[in-house]
Amino acid sequence: MRLVACLIVALAFFAILEKPIKKHATYFYIATILISILTIIAPEKGLPFVVDYIANDILARGTLAGALFILVMVASVCPAAKMRGLLLRTRGEMAIIAALFTLIHNISHGQYYFVNLFTNISELDTQRIFAAVFSLIMIILLIPLTITSFMVIRKRMNPKKWKSLQKLSYIFYGLLFVHIAMIFSISILNGYLETLFDLTVYAVIYVVYLVLRAIKYKKQRVLCVFFIAIICIIYTVLAVLGFRAAGKHEEEALEEQNAQTTVSSDASYKDGTYEGSAKGYSGKMTVSVTIVNGEITEINIVDTGDDEEYLIDARDVIPEIIEKQSLDVDTVSGATHSSKGIIKAVGKALESAME
Repeated sequence: MRLVACLIVALAFFAILEKPIKKHATYFYIATILISILTIIAPEKGLPFVVDYIANDILARGTLAGALFILVMVASVCPAAKMRGLLLRTRGEMAIIAALFTLIHNISHGQYYFVNLFTNISELDTQRIFAAVFSLIMIILLIPLTITSFMVIRKRMNPKKWKSLQKLSYIFYGLLFVHIAMIFSISILNGYLETLFDLTVYAVIYVVYLVLRAIKYKKQRVLCVFFIAIICIIYTVLAVLGFRAAGKHEEEALEEQNAQTTVSSDASYKDGTYEGSAKGYSGKMTVSVTIVNGEITEINIVDTGDDEEYLIDARDVIPEIIEKQSLDVDTVSGATHSSKGIIKAVGKALESAME
């Protein structure tokens, strides 16, 4: 739903501020850069909920940038005349703002994924490797597309050369969908079907766009049908595997729930350090639990496939478990599956520590 909300807000923003944006575009670009910088240097903790949600869930994850790129993509085939006119008049400015917001996403995630891609690729699973490679290609494509979107540059270019260069945007849009599918597949293949809904929204938008393009440009119909088929294949494969994983995940959850009933605040534990593993958001979560004088004194995350952006908040359950000496703690909103994974992994470790 974040994408839908961003599409609506972006449309409203450009509709209301169309004239100021066209007249004073530079000021809006500067504002976008400042927002990007503030988002990157913002503290990980202590922000008001609304600010934290916008910074991390909307900007850092690239949701707003993706929404703006989608609006630029559909501008020429939008069936609503008024909306099409608005998108066509502002798509240059919209593309530049989208590209500038993309910096947040690439810096926030690139400092881990890009660095590991070139220095420690074994730390990344297959989906993340492909997603990182696609990101790099998209950045390379985005640089000339963004530069030539500035009106001062566009006016100095030969119109035919400019149009020819802008055809690179279609490669960019295609890679954008594949990149999103790769990222979403991590949680979908772990049985979290709410992410499949997010992918469904993107898939529907892309398929509708290709259908509208096929209707408008008859010469491109075969190509559009080909890409629709690819999108449907990718979506179907992930959906089938996702539902299978969800069924298996439910069975494992029942087993874990039954096992956790043996771990209570009245249980006695042997001193030592024990490890336990459970499923997090993006894969296996492994923790170490230290017991001293029969009490939990320390919990550390040993290994996890979850992104740091989720772990930052999910770690809040650790001091609660230690304080209560119990697994009966609430999961963290916004990092539900990661925090649940920590709780379950601690439970597995405590099973090994029981006398």
